[in-house]
Amino acid sequence: MEMKPSSIRYYFKEGFSGLLKNRLMTVASMATVAACILIMSFSYCMVNNLQYMLSQLEESIGIAAFMPSNATAEQVENVKKEIEGIEHVSEVEYVSPDAALEDLKKELDADDILAGLEGENNPLSNSFNISIDDIKNQQPVLQKLNEIKQRGDLENVKDAHSETEVLIKINTIITVIGIVVIAILVIISIVIIVNTIKISVFTRKTEINIMKYVGATDWFIRWPFIIEGVLIGLLGALIPMLIAWPAYAKSISMIYDFFPIIKNMVTFRESGEIFSILLPFALIFGILLGVIGSVTSIRKHLKV
Repeated sequence: MEMKPSSIRYYFKEGFSGLLKNRLMTVASMATVAACILIMSFSYCMVNNLQYMLSQLEESIGIAAFMPSNATAEQVENVKKEIEGIEHVSEVEYVSPDAALEDLKKELDADDILAGLEGENNPLSNSFNISIDDIKNQQPVLQKLNEIKQRGDLENVKDAHSETEVLIKINTIITVIGIVVIAILVIISIVIIVNTIKISVFTRKTEINIMKYVGATDWFIRWPFIIEGVLIGLLGALIPMLIAWPAYAKSISMIYDFFPIIKNMVTFRESGEIFSILLPFALIFGILLGVIGSVTSIRKHLKV
């Protein structure tokens, strides 16, 4: 379907004219789109940050494997290489007895109590801090480590099995709830915007009928309404983004200021990371809402 430049100018002129003629309905439609997208943006920010924080907690949960106290340097090296070869193991950090003692002193803040345990008096053994590629793969890695332990090359294996299961369940629940909430909001948005634009179209049904009787094609009638819907959706999406972006950045800054200890535990997504995805999605979603609302609303009025 070829459109002449004069026709395009006419469509845009009529589209803008429709926005001005029906100012009340235009404001109502834009407010509806803006409110729905603002709620979806809030839901997305919350779900995305919760998943991000959970991923940080998951990364902090590793596996510790301890060598027998009489293990030689060669045995330590061989076991380290074997652990590195286990599937899903991303990193193996060797921890000497001296380094483990220093870490213990810092953790317990007990330099005086633990004084004198250096050198030959150190009761700690060689160990490995093992990181895995995904917390969900912890079980098969533990199985391989226990096989090494059963043959006597490892004395003990410590893991946070219960904490891992809890984190996996929380992550799954948050993901499902987030998807359901956003899906419900999408459906509500479409229903509301369609009905809102229907009212706008209904107030102009006489104009549409006259155009049909004088021989105007369906698409000639549709385009101004589609452009009107696109403009409503675009502006309705842009407004909440202009509010949400600085509001999100300010909120994160305030949380860090009031609760500085949080930074030592988990961090939030940067506003740029969040809105580099959210902004184009909101604009595209707003445009689609406008198009769907316009096309759906005008359909029955074209049957004359």
